[in-house]
Amino acid sequence: MPENGEQNEPVMVGSDDATVDEKITGIVAQVRQDHGGEDLPVVLAKIRERFEQAGIEVDDIKLARLAHEIADHPSEFNA
Repeated sequence: MPENGEQNEPVMVGSDDATVDEKITGIVAQVRQDHGGEDLPVVLAKIRERFEQAGIEVDDIKLARLAHEIADHPSEFNA
């Protein structure tokens, strides 16, 4: 795990067996944990990066919507 505490790879055995929807849900949860409540451009860049790392194609409209949700609603751990 990187020194800044961000998770950038699966931590559980079998995590690569998840469906695309499960992966999307996991990525959103992790970005919310790491960057919830941060400025929209930061969140958008991070979520785009995570989807690219996972090899999941998401259109710009969906990325923007997800980024807005994360930026507007920090995780309970980042509040």
